[in-house]
Amino acid sequence: MAVSHNKVLVTYGWVRSSYVAVRNLVEHGVDVIVADSNRVGMCQWSKYPTKCFRYTSHYEDERQFIDDIKRICAEQKVGLILGSHNETEILAKYRDEFSEELCALLPNVEQCAVFNNKARSYELARDHGVPVPERIDYQDPAKVAEAVQQHGASRVVVKLLLGNSAKGIFYADTPAETQTLVGDLIQEFELSADRFPQIEDCVDGDGCGCSSFYWHGQPIASFCHRRLREKTQTGGTSTYRESIENEELVAYSNKLLSEIGWHGFAMVEYKMHPETGQIWFIEVNPRLWGSLHLSVASGFEFPYLAWLCASEGPEAAIQYHTSRTKHIGHRARWLLGDLIIAIGQLARGQVGKAWTTLFKQPADSFDDWNRSDPGAFAGELAFYGSSFIRNRSSNPVEKGMIG
Repeated sequence: MAVSHNKVLVTYGWVRSSYVAVRNLVEHGVDVIVADSNRVGMCQWSKYPTKCFRYTSHYEDERQFIDDIKRICAEQKVGLILGSHNETEILAKYRDEFSEELCALLPNVEQCAVFNNKARSYELARDHGVPVPERIDYQDPAKVAEAVQQHGASRVVVKLLLGNSAKGIFYADTPAETQTLVGDLIQEFELSADRFPQIEDCVDGDGCGCSSFYWHGQPIASFCHRRLREKTQTGGTSTYRESIENEELVAYSNKLLSEIGWHGFAMVEYKMHPETGQIWFIEVNPRLWGSLHLSVASGFEFPYLAWLCASEGPEAAIQYHTSRTKHIGHRARWLLGDLIIAIGQLARGQVGKAWTTLFKQPADSFDDWNRSDPGAFAGELAFYGSSFIRNRSSNPVEKGMIG
């Protein structure tokens, strides 16, 4: 039976996806609080959440993270937890320590483990008829160059089985380079044989995604987008993208998610050849996605649909979603991401490219800039600035994030 969830806790509050979820829920009258391991961030400095709390990062102390979440939920009388990032799998792992109502949106931890392992998700896609890049199998890291040579690949992708966006993804142009890279990764991350990096053909195409919310195996809504610009040239987070219609992407994604009875949020990523239309499966992110704002701005309000499923049942969510006007062709930008790209282009003397990045490609809306809530953008700037000062990187890797 559906229950009322009058207060929602959104975790990992500093990031864009959490901010979009908070804003979407609050605009529908839902009381939302946020929590994070950081003091600064988008939600922390936004006007939308009623309160902000801190917890211990699960990368530092998993047990303490769970105890912190339990304490926040008890003290604040939280009715529903909405996990945003990789902490979602940790929450799912300890779901028996929470009430059934609190965990209503959390996915199955065993299914999360499949999608968070690039080898297992690749095999699931391949076995269900979803096109995948060819994989170069090997058992002995000392014979990787031989395997790549026999395969005849000109360029390959080397993937750590646990990754985060572009983190954990590497490229090699020769068999010898591939072998060296694989050996270095095995040594750096102390990988056992069952965790050896995966090697795939490097396929050419535009990055595309099919984002979905499922309620105990039932698809509630699916949304497709095409990437127009990415933060790094080799892939990863998009900074500029547009909503599209593509039934083929939806069908392939349904094959994966429906087959295992998926519950929760997920985005399946693909490459699509711009001329032939050939599609290749890349990976599944079993959580909210960075481009969530584009979904919501295009009429696919995934956070609110999830809340409706938990509070009033899936029929109410489907009815609401059906009534919404959809905006195909809507273009959205991550403003700070484009600023970071432009700064890099200027540093390389690419003034024209920087000008194009910032001024020649208009967007209908922004992920992170909201005139009525400038504090959120300031919080994002503060987070990236403090991160750069601490780590000399705007996108650092935390211990345990990849490997």
